[in-house]
Amino acid sequence: MNNNWPLIRETLPGGLRAVLLPRPARQAVTFMVMIGVGSRYETEKQWGLSHFLEHMFFKGTETRPKTEQIAAAIEGVGGSFNAFTSEEVTAYHVTVAKEHLGIAADVVSDILLRPLFDQAEIDRERGVITEEIRMYTNMPQAHVRHIWAEALWGEHPLGRRIDGIEESVAKFNREDFIDYVGAHYHTENAVVAVAGNFDEQKMLVDLKTIFKDLPVGEETVPAPVPRDLPAVSFKNQQKDELEQTHLVIGAPGVGLADERRWAAELLAAILGGGMSSRLFLSVREREGLAYTVRTRSDEYSDAGDFATYAGVRTDKALRACELILAEYDKAMNEKVSVKELDKVKKMVYGHMMLDLEETHTMAVSAAADEILTEEILIPSQVKEKLESVTAEDVQKVAQDLLAPERRAMALLGPQAKVGDFEKLVVG
Repeated sequence: MNNNWPLIRETLPGGLRAVLLPRPARQAVTFMVMIGVGSRYETEKQWGLSHFLEHMFFKGTETRPKTEQIAAAIEGVGGSFNAFTSEEVTAYHVTVAKEHLGIAADVVSDILLRPLFDQAEIDRERGVITEEIRMYTNMPQAHVRHIWAEALWGEHPLGRRIDGIEESVAKFNREDFIDYVGAHYHTENAVVAVAGNFDEQKMLVDLKTIFKDLPVGEETVPAPVPRDLPAVSFKNQQKDELEQTHLVIGAPGVGLADERRWAAELLAAILGGGMSSRLFLSVREREGLAYTVRTRSDEYSDAGDFATYAGVRTDKALRACELILAEYDKAMNEKVSVKELDKVKKMVYGHMMLDLEETHTMAVSAAADEILTEEILIPSQVKEKLESVTAEDVQKVAQDLLAPERRAMALLGPQAKVGDFEKLVVG
């Protein structure tokens, strides 16, 4: 255990991994189980099943047959509960006041070990999922990311939206959920993370009992990412009713095992990481073309996504694209100053530390690291990684990632003619 960042990692009988982050000064505690499976693991017929399944675990158990019983158990003590599905993991979590940790652990283990998957509930929730799909399709900030994923990853599962499509969701039945749980929800694919105010030794003892019925299984591995990316350099969807143009410009990024990830994180912050970033100043402050412009480096286990999003005035959308690409070119051609690099290092580290004030974020971060990399970096190690990045490293990763032949664009807006946009990235 590191005294500056208390962390306990232990493998329980059967193979389930436990990650404990005791914080006696906190009044809250988060209990989470993260499974190493997400939309990336689905076949085309299973498209959206990981996300649908996440919903169904809350729709009744042998112990608590009705949804309201699950909700009442947590909300009755003032706690909060939820779940999320990403490309590579799915997590179920409860946060409560420290004295109610037992209830949190009981509810999370109950929904995962004793779900009913009642067909009537599946049919009812199908309508909820369908409306969720429609909601995000009608949110251009979200939908342009769906288009971007299709452009970047093509037919690979990473190119599919996490929530699925209406056609696939309409076909799922009880056996689909049971088979999927059997394939992925077992000891070698799971991590339990507890963060906040609790007795760590008692928790280790309790976990052996709580999850004694979790099936033993082997870790599942997703299909590798194609080498020839992006799949297409330009993808457009016209929507006449939009009053803005939404766009994503970027390139394939780096994976979690790639040491360039730290330089890529800092490059993203330099380009579009805040109100003092280069793109915020050029696109929004100097020319007033957008309300939102941001750049992110998203890493998966073996691949990544480096991209800038902007929602811009349609009549100035082409100009916004030119400004974004000009900043990409500048990052490739000129080394960042020591002053600017030092600023973003402090910013990235500071944002991380603020996020880690929440027990929920602590649990998510540690569990995801354990599942995806089998190495949990504590804040001092992350700081060391960031501090080691040089201006030359940032320029080199810009040259590696943002070379013109690697660039792609996704466009969502009312314009009927998009040839000039395509020329910017295709030439």
